[in-house]
Amino acid sequence: MKKHFYTTILLFFVLIGNLKAQDYLSFYNLGDYVIQTQNVSPIYLPKYKVNFGTPLNLGVNLNSGIKLNDILVESGNNLKVDFNSLNAAAEDANTFATDVVANIFMLGFKTKKGSMTVFANAKSNLVWEFSKDFTNVAANGFGQSFALSKEKLGFTTYSEIGIGITRIFLDDKLSVGLRLKSLNGITHASLEENAQFALDINPTNFLWTANTANATINTSGISDTDDLAFFGSNSGFAMDIGLGYELNDEFSFELSINDLGSINWKDKVANYNLQDVNKGVYSGFDFEDSGNFQEEIEDALNDVLGASETTESFKTEIGSRTFFSAKYKMSEKNVFRATYFSNNNPYIAIKPTYGLGYNRELNRATYGLVASVGGNSGDFRLGANMAVQLGFLQLYTALDNLSSIGGKVQEVNTANFRFGVNFLFGQLNKSEK
Repeated sequence: MKKHFYTTILLFFVLIGNLKAQDYLSFYNLGDYVIQTQNVSPIYLPKYKVNFGTPLNLGVNLNSGIKLNDILVESGNNLKVDFNSLNAAAEDANTFATDVVANIFMLGFKTKKGSMTVFANAKSNLVWEFSKDFTNVAANGFGQSFALSKEKLGFTTYSEIGIGITRIFLDDKLSVGLRLKSLNGITHASLEENAQFALDINPTNFLWTANTANATINTSGISDTDDLAFFGSNSGFAMDIGLGYELNDEFSFELSINDLGSINWKDKVANYNLQDVNKGVYSGFDFEDSGNFQEEIEDALNDVLGASETTESFKTEIGSRTFFSAKYKMSEKNVFRATYFSNNNPYIAIKPTYGLGYNRELNRATYGLVASVGGNSGDFRLGANMAVQLGFLQLYTALDNLSSIGGKVQEVNTANFRFGVNFLFGQLNKSEK
């Protein structure tokens, strides 16, 4: 594997820390106040006639079971990577996922019966599931038998531009939203589904017996990072759909399914393959007739494993996300919302999350709290959100776990936040609202 791939994976690993499942529930509860919430529910309607999202809008969601100080340990006055420490902290199955979204541009217009938006986002997603066997090999090398069959990996960076339309029907009781998005893949790396690699080392004669199946890593833009483009040849398409229904003045329901789509990877593609092997035996080589030890070992292993590099194009799903919520409007200013969230990741299984939130809704501001539980960790979390307008300037922020504030970076166990700056023009009068 090329060094750029290793560097990218290590960088994400170092940044992640011990991060449990968070799912933008606090941001979702900002509802109609913030135009960027249409990224999670296309039926949300802006409160102003013209809404401009600046490039100062960012969201980060990180999930893992490994702390930063599980792999970086003190060595005198410095820190060093310690795979023995990682191996000691690892469980039988270890999973983490992270996604970062940057809203490059967003412009929304309130219409008489809904809204229309145009937008551009940049997104980066990484999921990795690895076993205790993997960390044991990282710590101790190939000195003993091992079997890697639970490893899963998916890393994608892409951009999207699109248009969204929201309409209301049936005396404003039914809301329908649709967003169409053109995708461009920038970088990608993924391990083939059900990939397996096992090595049995005989302690008597030190013969290596290898078994492999589906041992392929597909990449694009990893081995060749020159001229990576926001708009390139790795094209795709996706859509978001949403439905909302107001049962009466107090109760309403919302459903949104986001990121239904895929990317075709054709540019800067490199596939790293091992042929399927059943009990292939590596018996070493003759030192006496050898000229270059490294080349001799590589040639001998290639004879058994059949390592190759190809440039075959491939297609990947970007992974859909589902929100379903029930809203209870206790009064004009006090709103409760129960939410179910499911992340349908194409590489690893992520358990759903459940949340219960409260928001105080004022004319030019909102603030609230969200309690949630679920995800792969199952932990209980308390988050908060706020959006406030200062003239035409709007500031907002949302966090899904307040306990992470002020903690040590190397010991942090939650991280999910969004913040942004928008410009709002043309406040609606009472009849328009």
